[in-house]
Amino acid sequence: MKKRAKPLKLTESQGGLVVRSEDGAVCCRLTSTRFGLCVERVRQYVHRNARLVHTAIFNDTERFLRWCDSDSVRFDYPVVSSMIRREGGALLSRHEHSAKPHGDHKEP
Repeated sequence: MKKRAKPLKLTESQGGLVVRSEDGAVCCRLTSTRFGLCVERVRQYVHRNARLVHTAIFNDTERFLRWCDSDSVRFDYPVVSSMIRREGGALLSRHEHSAKPHGDHKEP
């Protein structure tokens, strides 16, 4: 059975919350923006000498959770995936609750 690395969670001054696997193969920065939740996920493939960077912005929890469920990291790093889902969901929830409702209200 493959050894599961423990995640390291950091809050950085550059903005956002970073969730990183102990071996450094997966790193995810979660940032709350005025548009919603920005997720930047970096997957390092050491043996292939490759790096995959994926960036997405989510403005609703349902889409974010679907993305989490389809992300391959959940199989290789389940603890990291769980933290991304939990922390990202919390940031997105705050964004959804703080967003002003859109309506037909016009300013005079």
